[in-house]
Amino acid sequence: MTTDMTTEMKTTTERPRYFPRQVITADDLTLDQDYFREKLRRHNRMLHGWGIVCGAKVEVAKGADGTNKPWMVKINPGYIIGPCGDEINIQLAVCCDLRIKCASAVVNEPGPCDDSVTQMPPPAGGIVFVVVRYRQDMVRPVRVSPSGCGCGENPCENSRWRDGYELCVRDTLPASHPPPPAELVPEPVLAPGVAPDCPAPPADCWVVLAKVRVEKDGAVGDIKFDDCRVLVVHR
Repeated sequence: MTTDMTTEMKTTTERPRYFPRQVITADDLTLDQDYFREKLRRHNRMLHGWGIVCGAKVEVAKGADGTNKPWMVKINPGYIIGPCGDEINIQLAVCCDLRIKCASAVVNEPGPCDDSVTQMPPPAGGIVFVVVRYRQDMVRPVRVSPSGCGCGENPCENSRWRDGYELCVRDTLPASHPPPPAELVPEPVLAPGVAPDCPAPPADCWVVLAKVRVEKDGAVGDIKFDDCRVLVVHR
């Protein structure tokens, strides 16, 4: 099971207050996590902005014989802050097939570099955008303790959230692009003057990694970054 963060943007302004002899429920513990996760997202968005911090370079994927693989690009490891403030950590190189509209991955699993797809290819000379966004998955199912009466089934529940990401190939730029105006770039610490306005809530949570030209026969042409990538400014 997965959760799409584009529909889960919220503001958590309360956190649990624990006291002796309190009955603590799953809702209390979840609220505790949500509170600090939302603080971190706001910190990332307001102070650092969003975009690619380092790495995540896109290049043509090579076969075992060193030749270019049709339809395939390789996304190298990188660290990204999404428009919604989430961390996207690509730990291993992952291959992306430009005929597949969307594919998911977790941070410790590289993607397959095979040709087993059935989607229609883009037209000759087509331009596509390789984009990524944060995704979380429920994993590690465990048995739930039976109820007090001992009746009914003993179902399973997933016991962990796993941070991951989702890759997509789009025909147009996502609503989160083009880059934010220059006045939204954070000012250096202790700079004089009036503070800039707070950035507006994100239109979506996608980050563009590259603009790619692909031919009808699958040959990958130009891979461009300069007119579509948003970079986080290092201070």
